Order: sequence, then C-alpha cells, then structure tokens
Amino acid sequence: MHTRTAAGILTAALLLTACGSTQGKPKSQPTRTPSDKFLGATVDHPVHSWDDSGPTQTELLAYPPKWCAGLKGGHSVDYLLTASKGDLHPIGMDWGTEKADARKVLVMAVEAYCPKCRSRVQAELRESGDY
Repeated sequence: MHTRTAAGILTAALLLTACGSTQGKPKSQPTRTPSDKFLGATVDHPVHSWDDSGPTQTELLAYPPKWCAGLKGGHSVDYLLTASKGDLHPIGMDWGTEKADARKVLVMAVEAYCPKCRSRVQAELRESGDY
C-alpha cells in the first residue's frame, strides 16, 4: 500500500511540475506589422485635418514606403512634402492634410517603417521649429 501511495504522489508531483512549467513564462505578443503600428499611431494621435474627410487606409499606407525611400535616399522632410520636389504631401481628391499634420504623420510613419531615420527626421524638424 505504501508503494502505491508513493507512486501516486510521485505521479501527481510530476503532473503538477509538467503543468506548472509553462506558468510564469511570458506569453509572446503577436508581432505588429509596420502598417499596424502606423495606423494605430494615427488613431492614437488623431490628425485633425482629416476630421471631416480623410484618406482610406489604402491611400494612407501608400505614403510610408515612399517617405522612407526618399529619406534613405538623402532627401529632407521639406523636400518630400513639397509639391514641386518630392510631391509626397498626403492629399487626395476629397481630403487634404495641413502642413503641421503632414509632418506629424510622416514622423509616425518613420517610427513604424524606418525607425533608423527617426533621429535625423526629428533633428531636421527641430531645426526648422516644426517639432
């Protein structure tokens, strides 16, 4: 009888150890894509230029890769957002973005898509008084 009791206690202890071994381990968070981060940022920090009419997600998501490519190519924020230069100011047929909001959106995009460019963009905007 003592053998069965000892075996039962040992089995129970092993099961508890096995079941408890996953407790206390942090569950991995789902990986957020750059587009999820960017769109989330635009929700968390509303763009008031778009209060009445704004871009669709598809329209908005077209900008970050182009902005990052331009920044990596050595272009300035001013260059990217100027119509006669980079022509990447966020605007559509039925919506527009004020200049200050466009800079804010560009910073959100940089943080999500090309964070290595963030410090340069922030420094540039600080120098111009726009950040």
